Amino acid sequence: MFDSLSDYNRFINDVDSVATGNARMGLDRYNDERYVRNQTSVSWYGTNDPSLVTKDVSTYLFNSELDSFLQSFRARTVNVDLVDLDQNKAIKFTEKEIGIFSFDLASLGLIRVYEYFSPLLNTVVSGNLVKSYKNEQGQLIFYHVYQPPVKKHIVSFNANYNGYFSNVLGRVVPKDQLVEVVTEDDIYFEFPERKEIPQHDVERRQMIDEKGRKKFATTFKKSFVYIPRIEKPLQRLDLIIAANFNAGIDAKDQMIYASMAAIAIAEKLSKSGVQYRIIASYPVMSIQGQSRESYAFVTLKKEGEPLDKNKMAVLLSDGRYYRYQQFRGFYAVQYDAGYDANISVGGIGRAIVDATKIKDAYMDTLKKSTNPEDVTASKNPNTKIVFNGALSRVQAENQYNDIIRQISKT
Repeated sequence: MFDSLSDYNRFINDVDSVATGNARMGLDRYNDERYVRNQTSVSWYGTNDPSLVTKDVSTYLFNSELDSFLQSFRARTVNVDLVDLDQNKAIKFTEKEIGIFSFDLASLGLIRVYEYFSPLLNTVVSGNLVKSYKNEQGQLIFYHVYQPPVKKHIVSFNANYNGYFSNVLGRVVPKDQLVEVVTEDDIYFEFPERKEIPQHDVERRQMIDEKGRKKFATTFKKSFVYIPRIEKPLQRLDLIIAANFNAGIDAKDQMIYASMAAIAIAEKLSKSGVQYRIIASYPVMSIQGQSRESYAFVTLKKEGEPLDKNKMAVLLSDGRYYRYQQFRGFYAVQYDAGYDANISVGGIGRAIVDATKIKDAYMDTLKKSTNPEDVTASKNPNTKIVFNGALSRVQAENQYNDIIRQISKT
């Protein structure tokens, strides 16, 4: 298993420098430009130009066709794609103090918070007792309304008013304006004596918080942003896409479909906020003597990384990469595994197309990993999804629908 494509290519070159036996002959054959030149054809490599085969393949040979196919593919599958995988729940706005306060939203209705200071009483007074008028110069004058004297009196709870009702004031009095009185015989509340307050001007000023900053409020109430909890969070998915094409597969008319379903599903997972990895699988079985199976797994995309459609198409459905660099990879992996005697001098081997075998090999690789996250992931086979190369539009669409159903059950 290789952590990146560069690691895999480095491994191939390292083995090439030390290989002997059947692998040596096979590698030498592919390192010889004459072989590539003689084999070059549209059906084999996807091109008649041998220079496009041996150099580093960085751009998919059929990018324009792939984009056209994907656009049509998305349109055809969207009608049957009814599974909700969305892990990016819509952002909600509320006036409840939950989530994150958005100053940008609050500023849409930003207003100053005022208080009223009475020089006569030498204290801040309730805004409920303040009124205003305009003087002859048009200035707004604020004043404290006249308050008659009130004698001290007992206030009892009145169930009809659902509060403490004062018969003297003729209204319900907030409990914080009352004084609790405790005697040997009783506990009751009383309204304290209040002296007469004449009408007088007060100063309106902006309130200051405990840190000396001016206070503001907003008329835009829904200023808190939060994201609802996801009902069914999905675990990280590993998409194992097998590139396994036998000799009769056409590089132009069939290989292109091998990456279509995988790219379309990767786009959906990215849009839905699902964490996933993309693993390219190159499984091969030797064909000389006792057959031996070899599996190379190369990480193309880690969780959190952006999706690179071009990279996926090159490594999974570009005949130039598969039938040149990857053929060298088959020799390197089999040689490194000690299977050199089983490599046929006349051919590399047969592609392994059994999805169950590929998945089992991948799970076994995770179990033996030194990465604790991989070992933990190996305990959940349902989150490991194997793609076997589709070779037609219909196969790609069927594969897409089948994989979506598998993911919905994880």
